[in-house]
Formats: sequence, C-alpha cells, structure tokens
Amino acid sequence: MVSAHTSAGKTVVASYAIAMSLRDKQRVIYTSPIKALSNQKYREFKEEFSDVGLMTGDVTIEPNASCLVMTTEIWRSMQYKGSEILREVAWVIFDEVHYMRDRERGVVWEESIVMAPKNSNFVFLSATVPNAKEFADWVAKVHKKPCHIVYTDYRPTPLQHYIFPSGGKGLYLVVDEKGKFREDSFQKSLNALVPANESEKKKENGKWQKGLVGGRPGEESDIFKLVKMIIQRQYDPVIIFSFSKRECELLAMQMAKMDLNEDDEKVNIETIFWSAMDILSDDDKKLPQVSNMLPLLKRGIGVHHSGLLPILKEVIEILFQEGLIKCLFATETFSIGLNMPAKTVVFTNVRKFDGDKFRWISSGEYIQMSGRAGRRGIDQRGICILMVDEKLEPSTAKMMLKGSADSLNSAFHLSYNMLLNQMRSEDGNPENLLRNSFYQFQSDRAIPDLEKQAKALEEERNSIVIEEEDSLDDYYHLLREYQKLKKKIRDIVFSPRYCLPFLQPGRLVCIQCTGSDETPAFNTKDQVTWGVIINFERLKGLSEDDSNRKPEDSNYIVDVLTRCIVSKDAVNKKSIKIIPLKEVGEPAVVSVPITQIDSLSSVRIIIAKDLLSYEARENTLKKVSEVLSRFSKEGIPPLDPEEDMKVQSNDYKKKARRVEALEGLFDKHEVAKSPLIEQKLKVLHNKKELKLKIKAIRETMRTSTALAFKDELKARKRVLRRLGHLKLGNIKRVCLEEENISISICFKNA
Repeated sequence: MVSAHTSAGKTVVASYAIAMSLRDKQRVIYTSPIKALSNQKYREFKEEFSDVGLMTGDVTIEPNASCLVMTTEIWRSMQYKGSEILREVAWVIFDEVHYMRDRERGVVWEESIVMAPKNSNFVFLSATVPNAKEFADWVAKVHKKPCHIVYTDYRPTPLQHYIFPSGGKGLYLVVDEKGKFREDSFQKSLNALVPANESEKKKENGKWQKGLVGGRPGEESDIFKLVKMIIQRQYDPVIIFSFSKRECELLAMQMAKMDLNEDDEKVNIETIFWSAMDILSDDDKKLPQVSNMLPLLKRGIGVHHSGLLPILKEVIEILFQEGLIKCLFATETFSIGLNMPAKTVVFTNVRKFDGDKFRWISSGEYIQMSGRAGRRGIDQRGICILMVDEKLEPSTAKMMLKGSADSLNSAFHLSYNMLLNQMRSEDGNPENLLRNSFYQFQSDRAIPDLEKQAKALEEERNSIVIEEEDSLDDYYHLLREYQKLKKKIRDIVFSPRYCLPFLQPGRLVCIQCTGSDETPAFNTKDQVTWGVIINFERLKGLSEDDSNRKPEDSNYIVDVLTRCIVSKDAVNKKSIKIIPLKEVGEPAVVSVPITQIDSLSSVRIIIAKDLLSYEARENTLKKVSEVLSRFSKEGIPPLDPEEDMKVQSNDYKKKARRVEALEGLFDKHEVAKSPLIEQKLKVLHNKKELKLKIKAIRETMRTSTALAFKDELKARKRVLRRLGHLKLGNIKRVCLEEENISISICFKNA
C-alpha cells in the first residue's frame, strides 16, 4: 500500500507492477473510481506498454489485452459473473483506494477486495490517510498474506493558501509555505469582506452567491477580477473548483470576453477538437454543449463535469494536459486521481451540499482538491485561493486549511442488488462478505479500546459515594418527572392557538434565562426573568439550526425587551445572553421562541414607540422594575390558563393535577430540607450519566462482536423470498440483470 500526497510518484509503483506482469506474461488489472481517470491511465499505459485495454461503462477497447484498465464497478461485476480473466490475474492495482469511505460507492471497494482472487497480488494507491496501517492489517487478514506500507505526508511542492474576500480588492496570505497560520492576515481578509445588497445576490442551489456570478451592470464580477489577476501575475494554469455543474458553466461564460491563447494555439485546439468529434453523428455535433464549448476552448477556457459527453471530457483533459487550456472550471471529481496539476487552484466556495445539508468542506476534501496546485519540477510553490463570501470562524479556517486527512472508515451497507449478486454467484456467501468486510474488522478492532473506556468509567462511577443515595434517588426521579411535566404544560399553554391573542405590545412576560451550560437545574424553579413584549411574528421558513424544533412552535418568535449581556467574538459575531433584571447588563430587544416563555402576566404597561435609543430601553425596564416592586409580596398576577387563556385541553388538566401532587410530595420528602440538596443532586446526576455512558459502550461492544448487519440481512432475505427470488433454505433462483435493477429501484430506500 502506498499512501502519499498528489505528485509524490504513486503511479510509478503501478507502472512497475504492470511491467513485471507483462515481463512474466501475466495479466494485470488496474481499477480507478471514475471514468475520466481510467481514460487518462489508459492513454498513459497504452503509450508505454502498448498491450493495454480499456473497460468502462461507456467504451470497451481490447478486452483481451494483458493489462486492463477499468472502473472498480466493472471489476466487481467481473468477479460476480465469474469471468475467465480472474484465473489469469496476477496483479490487481486499486487506485484512489481512499474512495472506499464514500458513503454511496465505497462499498464497491470492499466487495472487490474481499472477493478478489486469493492467488493474486495487490497494489493499493491512496492519498494520505492516518489509519493506513489499519487498512493494511485488514487486507492481510482477508487474503492471508502480508501487506507492506509506504507512507509519507511530504509534499514535493509546498503550498501557499490565500483568501479572496467577496467584494475585496486583493489576496490575503493566511497560511504560508511553511504551514504557519497568519491570524492577523486572516482577520484583515474578513474585515475586507463586503456584504452584497439583496439586489446584487444571486441564489444558486439554495445558498447566496455574492458577487460571484455577476455584480452591478458594467462592473466586473469577483471571479472575473480574480482570473484576470491570476493571468497577469502568470499564476496560470488555474483550476477553479465549484460544487455545482450549472455554476461551472455560468462562471465559464463570465470569462467569454477574456482571450488567453495565441493564434497558433487556437488552430491546434480546433484541430484536436474536430478530430475527436468526428466519431459523433451530425446531429450530436449540433448539441449545445458541443457547439458552445469550442469558442471557449479556443480562448483557453474549459469546463469539466459529469454532465458532459465522455468524448468531450476526454478532449478537455487532453487540451489541459497539453497546456492549451489556461483556466479550467471543474467539479470536485476532477481532483480524484487525474494527473493534471496546475499552478493555482481556486475554490469558489468553502461550503458544499453533501446530500443532507450545507456544510464546510472537510480538511480531507480540501487536501484532495488543493493537491492539484503546484506542478512538481516546474513550480517552486503551488497557490490555493479561497473565495469567501461569508464570515468564517478562525477555528473553522484552521480545521480546513491545516487539518489532517480524513480517516479511511468503512461505508459498507447492504443492498438488494448486492444480495442477489452474492446468491447467484458460484462462491457467493453474503455472511462471508459481511464477516470479512472492513466495517466488521473496524468494529472488532475497537473492542479492546471500548473495554478500557468502560472499565475506566466504572471505576469513576464506583468512586462516587453519596449519603442516603436511595432517598436522594427517589427525590431525583420526582424532580425529573416534575420538570418534564412543567415543560409539557408550557408547550400546551403557549401553543399558538392559545397564546397568540395575548402577545400584545406592553404585556409583561416571564421568560427563561439563557443557561450557562447544559447541566439541568436541580430545583423546582427555573431561572427566569421579566421583560416586556414588543412584537411577535411568524417566520416564513426554518433555517438549518431551527430544523430540529417543532414546526408549529418554531414558526413564531416574540421580541422581548429585557436585560442582557451582549458580546462579540473574533469575527464580530454577536451573542446575547438573557440575565435577571437585577444583574448588570444592558437593555436589549431579543427574539425568543414562544417555547422560551415561562408565563404571561395580566399587567400591561405603556411603551415608547421608538426604542432605538439606550435611554428609551432603560426607562422601559425601569417601569418593569417598578411593577415588580409593587407586587413584591404576592408577585405579578399571571394569566390563568383555564380562566383567561381558555385552555380546555384534558391533557393539560391531567398534567396540572399531577404537578400539584408532586409539589406536595417535595415539601414532605425527607431530603428536601438538606442544605446541600442541589450539590448532592448534581453528584447523583453525574453518576447516572456515567452509568448511561457505560451502558452505551457495552451495547456497542455487544453489537460489534455480533455479525454486522445480521438483522438487516435476514430482513432483506425475507423480502427476496416473498418476491420469489429466493426459496426456503436460501436456494437461489436464476435472476436476470433486469430483475436485479428492478429490485434495487423498488427497494433502494428500504
């Protein structure tokens, strides 16, 4: 196994394995994760060894050649079908094996490695992964032969990392070639960030692209200014990564006015382009992506993404390798294995959509893409530029720019297609595949560490000795029940149907203070404070942070004037902490969800129309304090849920009666009068938390020792039997490819 950075020479190892196989008249298989990489390796090996074939989903060339280049899916399919080639294979080369952690396609690598011929030798080429030894141990266990590791994190060409703030006028060096993070330069770059007006924002894929695609009429966009500067400083060729195919094309069209090639280069581009396009029919040559691409290519600008015709992608790859494309707009797949380095790499955004949500790109993804920067033996250093259009935390930037590579963790999962293939193949055995999977290996390997963690936690738990623990435990459970019931009552009373008519401006409201930590309160009274309602509104939509709230409640927020502590972090991000009125703070209007309301009072005061000034807010809070002092003995009268707010829910009445009963039990309980009751409850809570952690670790150990996915495997087999694809005793029936596909489509979400 060879684990090293881009341009470290991993391909030399593959070439040596191929040369040895051809010398000994043996067959060798070279697999890669994407067709573009397979096409490139085919061209390279064909030129060097001649007896080379290519097998991808798009094309098959010389399938009987001694060296076959193919995608990993094709190699897996050959193993399931029991191809005769398997008996002749002496070496199998897995390129970009770190792709095994991909949650959708990663399982293909595990299947291919487990089912690979036992008499074959293997070469694994990977980017730097921290747990390369763990992977090598798994391969050695599965194939009963040693696996040697060559590992280095040395980069032949050092990198400089810059930030280009949206609307800014220059670059800011944030990480130099020695790996030093420059905090002052980072802060300057964020201070230079110019927020775009609403009219200047372009919405792309659910997020705002500020100044990226276009600016004011007659004004150059950020991407145009950046590329222009790169060309002027001779930092080309440049690869510009975008996480959207449509955005790649839009950005490339922004460069249409820029001409980066000489006349003789344009002639060469046109000759190469039409030589390749001759294989297309006349109708295909008229496709927009073909006819619109040539003018851009002649100007030295290219686009590369999975939506292009395979022949078009191959032409663009060839032109970029020959130096005829100076500026290439590409998606993330271009960074996987393709030997097409550039001097400069640009990221149009540092957030991506991963199928579930928008998130910051990980350090591993950044390392993979930034690895394209810096051509070994040509450039003294590579340049990486991040286009930033929103505030970025220093910790996030450091994690991204200086973080370690992502670990190689299994993404194994079952599918109906996998089971059908396993059952119909001659030596197929789903249980054996699960038993030998990297997922099972990692689970088994984690057991000793989990055992140590469990024992350490048990020792810590046993060292905690509490007086009258049984009585205290009884009080603890009563208190937890009381707090849960109070929360449920609040949810009922302050649901929009009951509370909205009473959220008038000027009404005094009791709200929960901002907690200092996540430790629950160990008394019957929450820490609350008073404020005055200014307004309330219904939100139009939910943000990412609000997605876990109840939709009915989180759609409403109440603006409350109360006492707060307002602070700002290093990037001027404001945080507000609600505190009791008597504490030192400033008067501020804060937006709180209605779930944070503790009670509504029957008292309303007159508030100023304009609360922008500090004096107006402070005077209003003084009125609130005066009302509190006037009702200091009996307290401010609250609105009665049943009499005033007309809450007629039977569930509310039942819970309210239980709360009254619990309040009576608290006063009579033997430990209630203890002066250290809260401290003792905190210690007991910590002990219970340790017990839960131990239980979770033991459960993980139990599931780890069992066969992974065992229950899911049984359930999926049961479905296949009901559909008639398996008989009792798991006797397989002949299944056609079309049936496999239909089953996968019908149950892909099962």
